[in-house]
Amino acid sequence: MKSFFLKSGLITALSVSLFTGKASAETNTDWASKCGDASKTPAPSIQQVNCLLTYAAINADIPPEVVKAIAWRESGWNQKMKSLDGGLGIMQITENTDQPIYDQQRLENDIAYNIQAGVEILNEKYNLKSGGNYLLPRISGANRHIIENWYFPVMAYNGNVPANSPLKQEDGSVNVNAYQEKVFRIIEGQSYLRLDDAPAVLARYPFKTSDFDYNKDSKAPIIFKTSLYTINKELLHDSPFFMKKGEIAYVTVDGAKLRPEPNTSVEQDKPTPKWERLAKYTPLTIYDEIQFDTKSDDNQFAWFKVKRADGKIGFISSAYITKKYDLVNPIITGVANGKFYNKDVKLHFNEGIATLNGTRINNDYLVSKAGSYTLVVKDSVMNTTTIKFTIDKTKPTTPTMNTVSDQSTTITGTAEAGSTVKLYINSKLQKSTTAASNKSYKFTISKQKSGTTVSVTATDKAGNVSTTKSLKVLDKTPPALPVVNKVTSKSKTVTGSAEKYASVKIYRGSTLIGQSSVNSSGKFSVSIKVQKANTYLKVYVIDKSGNKSVRTIKVVK
Repeated sequence: MKSFFLKSGLITALSVSLFTGKASAETNTDWASKCGDASKTPAPSIQQVNCLLTYAAINADIPPEVVKAIAWRESGWNQKMKSLDGGLGIMQITENTDQPIYDQQRLENDIAYNIQAGVEILNEKYNLKSGGNYLLPRISGANRHIIENWYFPVMAYNGNVPANSPLKQEDGSVNVNAYQEKVFRIIEGQSYLRLDDAPAVLARYPFKTSDFDYNKDSKAPIIFKTSLYTINKELLHDSPFFMKKGEIAYVTVDGAKLRPEPNTSVEQDKPTPKWERLAKYTPLTIYDEIQFDTKSDDNQFAWFKVKRADGKIGFISSAYITKKYDLVNPIITGVANGKFYNKDVKLHFNEGIATLNGTRINNDYLVSKAGSYTLVVKDSVMNTTTIKFTIDKTKPTTPTMNTVSDQSTTITGTAEAGSTVKLYINSKLQKSTTAASNKSYKFTISKQKSGTTVSVTATDKAGNVSTTKSLKVLDKTPPALPVVNKVTSKSKTVTGSAEKYASVKIYRGSTLIGQSSVNSSGKFSVSIKVQKANTYLKVYVIDKSGNKSVRTIKVVK
């Protein structure tokens, strides 16, 4: 069908200009040999045409579903059709007869040649660029095998004109009469066997009327304001026709039939069934090349010869299998595997079906109850993400801490096993460690001054923090030895210097003979009775913490 594309006021006849300089003899139809003599038959059967359309599309790396639907829309798969506007053959190729690119006689009489010409034109629509940028909108991240990614090339095959706008400008509703909409409904009905009253199969673009600029009363082309669309990849359809022998396909519907022959006319015999029903997501190995229905001209899909996991071989319709193009597991946010949480968590996943501890849940599900959880999310082709997490809102018990003195170089105690123990000195975080399985912990420290506050907390894996355990550093350092002045047999006092404010006690043997305190100047004076010469006295200095030092002196004459 004649196709025009307007950009910035310039009209480009794609069916002509994109092939300028290309001799018609270069149009290669070697792929048609796979269909026997179909291309040479004046009136090939529907399944012969099915074969030709399928292999022409595969050869051009275009989903066959798209090419077959265009051919059905253009001619009802009738090579003999010649329209009033000059469209020729099954693909309704229309050219400028003054400067034809293709051999007009072959377009009219050679079905394979006509199909190849149509495929080439469609392919050029897909690849149309200006300044290195694609002129037709696309789906972000989608490749050539994604059927929905051909929505706009299909439009361009017929014409980028207001009549083919995806939306009605006046109310934003879907323009069901647009050429590409009709073609995509054919794809759904013929390639996916969708019933008229069933939900749509192919994914819809998130169109807005602001995406398109055109005058519906003019023949000027549509200007596309949005060049890239985002559609959930789970909703897209990757044509199964590009799967190779040995690849894995997946059943897309419950109850799909695995048949003994490539046709739908085999009846089910009891008690020995000739076909079996398959569950959705059943994996099947592609066993051989595609085949076409051997008994019915009604079916426009193809048959795949496949092998089940148990070794059983059979045929399944291309309408009921999908290629595993999605190799990416579902992405879960809100929780991470192996993590602990001390608050409610919201579970979000970008695709698929989720179960939590075996129970189906909706997206953005809120978990608030404490406990251990296993979240499993599976997408449409069984890619699976599993995350295990725990909610724990209970604080750990307060850790213990053994006595710390100004002589200590370690701090020890117990805390919840596996918890993170943090050490603070005078409220400043120093270091952290993990409590062992027997609950013990240990820190190495430098000696601290007496009176310093040492604290520890325990934080469990969920982030719950215990009550703080604090101790004062004890004074375990003996006072310096006292300086004692000479004591004679006539002395009635013992004087000297020692640690300020300490107590001074003087013993003769085990007998206390005098005591006093050190003043603010570090001096002391203890009254005693006169002692005999050569008597030994012990002068004790005792600080406020009870630490002692002692000096032994001898009474002289």
